Amino acid sequence: MKKLETLLLITLLATMNFVYSQSDDYLLIVGKDTVTKEEFLRTYQKNSSLEKATQKDLREYLDLYTNFKLKVMDGKAHQVDTSANFKRELNSYRNQSAQQYLVDKEVTEELIEEAYDHAKYDVRASHILISCKSTEPSDTLAAYKKIMDIRKKLINKEMSFADAAVKYSDDPSAKEREGRVGKKLPGNNGDLGYFTVFNMIYPFEVAVYNTPVGQISMPVRTSFGYHLIYVSDKVPAVESISISQIYIEDSLAKEGKMTAETKKKIDEIQKKLKAKNSFEDLVMAYSDDKGTATEAKKGEVTAFAPQRRPGDFVKACLSLKPGEISSPVSTHDGWFIIKLNDIKKVEITDEYKYSLKNRIQRDNRSFKSKESLVEKLKKEYKFKDSGSAAALDFFGKNIPQEYMQSSKIELEELDGINKLKPMFTFADQKVTAIDYAKYIRRFQGISNIQDIRKFVEDKYPFFVNETILRYENEHLEDKYPDFKLLVEEYHDGMVLYEITSSEVWLKAVKDTTGLENFYETVKHKYPVSKSDPTPKHFDEVKSAVITEYQDYLEGKWLEALRAKYPVKVNEKVFDSILKK
Repeated sequence: MKKLETLLLITLLATMNFVYSQSDDYLLIVGKDTVTKEEFLRTYQKNSSLEKATQKDLREYLDLYTNFKLKVMDGKAHQVDTSANFKRELNSYRNQSAQQYLVDKEVTEELIEEAYDHAKYDVRASHILISCKSTEPSDTLAAYKKIMDIRKKLINKEMSFADAAVKYSDDPSAKEREGRVGKKLPGNNGDLGYFTVFNMIYPFEVAVYNTPVGQISMPVRTSFGYHLIYVSDKVPAVESISISQIYIEDSLAKEGKMTAETKKKIDEIQKKLKAKNSFEDLVMAYSDDKGTATEAKKGEVTAFAPQRRPGDFVKACLSLKPGEISSPVSTHDGWFIIKLNDIKKVEITDEYKYSLKNRIQRDNRSFKSKESLVEKLKKEYKFKDSGSAAALDFFGKNIPQEYMQSSKIELEELDGINKLKPMFTFADQKVTAIDYAKYIRRFQGISNIQDIRKFVEDKYPFFVNETILRYENEHLEDKYPDFKLLVEEYHDGMVLYEITSSEVWLKAVKDTTGLENFYETVKHKYPVSKSDPTPKHFDEVKSAVITEYQDYLEGKWLEALRAKYPVKVNEKVFDSILKK
């Protein structure tokens, strides 16, 4: 008995000592939750500057913060954070916020700066494509040799880039081709017109911006094959071009020629323009574009971005000053005389730079940043590829070719699969062939897989990356305190919203009897006029009364919460906040 009393006394003293030791550290105790000075200041400084704060400001914020903690505590007690909808929304926010931690931040910053530099210019380029979607060395080598032979011809000036595009390019848009209803679609001779950042796939974009104007690039590999790129122009980036136009339809225009009738019209137009005739009047008299040759539009076209029109057309627009009129410009279906109304340049602002960051996360260039992070994580987590070769060989020999289309075989149950060594290990993880079998099963039903062995080998690196990134994602809260706090703050904000809706906002609307009774106590505040003490009818002031009733309910709620959850402020710590 004596021993038990001694143990109880020691425990009590230890507890008292722990509480005492905290007395100099805590700022606020709400119920069983302790808030440190640092926690409070971190929250305060998200909303206000501590340098300009007065003791009164801090006291008012402390009251608001205490009310927040009380409401969240009550929300948790009511288990508002246990519903499926709540968990789904919190998880969605958590995963969205996690993305910034699942990339190499240094590489991401480099990508942002690169995109920022590219966004300053529009470039005009032509290309020749030699298709090569295969990764087989022999196929790759053959395609590379072919495109290098073409490049040699171009460098030696044996043919123009446009002629080479028509003759060799596997891009169908380079040549004239059949369209709908037998209509011929004109070829662009490899000319892609003007474009800017994000308009092309990433490797192609990088090659374009790294190639000087007037030069031909070395072969560039993309998912389509090998490209040769000729850059013909580079100009400060344009957001939109506003013009008015006179359009003369002519099938010879695609060849840069014109019929006698077209020549006569254009000569007349140019003569009248020299004679100071109104451009708008000439639109009405000559233009074949019925959509813009109207009294309302007088030739004015909806403003367009440079990439929306052919290169020569855009170049003609860019050569003009507002109010100037171009010489005739040919396109694939006619001739244009252009009057420039305005050119709006791209404004490179901090907001624009932020939007670039968001676009990078959705663009395929983001893989570069993820792959860089994976390589760092492999070193951090001591990644070891110990048994992948044997496992991939096992799959190649045991998965039937028809599996990806219709087979009902469960790969996880293949004979001998459980005897294989782990494919790789990292951190505290052992990733097995059974894990990879489950991953491969996700692709079942995909057609055009001709070689199952090659397919499982090609997918393996993606499986490794996905596995490591998933592990990293699952441990972000342990690894990054700021991320943990971010998720907790969002969780508490959601709890606050749910419990306040239940206890205040919805109650004020749904409790019609309580609302009408409350009106009776405050109706004297809503007289018909200064001269008449008679109150306005309830329906006339209902919205104002609801607002006042909400404040009343919130006050009563907080009063009850303070009685339920004791609040204690460490005044010594509070007074120290503004002391130097």
